[in-house]
Amino acid sequence: MPQTVMNLDPTDSLARFDAAMDALMGHLGRVLAEDGAKADPEELSALQNQVKFLTEERDQLLADLEAERIRVRRLKSANVEVSDRLEAVMGALKDMAPAMQG
Repeated sequence: MPQTVMNLDPTDSLARFDAAMDALMGHLGRVLAEDGAKADPEELSALQNQVKFLTEERDQLLADLEAERIRVRRLKSANVEVSDRLEAVMGALKDMAPAMQG
């Protein structure tokens, strides 16, 4: 069952964009099917160009999103590594503190 723009999570911009693209494609398909002979060729060309632009924009957003997801995974991994190192240093300092006092 396809989701409409109205019942999607408002924070999921990619899903909302996809739903909007699907709606535009559906509308364009109906226009071409119903009014293909009567439609203004310039208007149809403009709609097709808009769909092409939005499709390219969606593809770029998907690529950017994947790159950011990879970056987030690397940052999380680096964060865990640094945190582990800091804990090790803190443990070593705590062990050395009593020896330095005595």
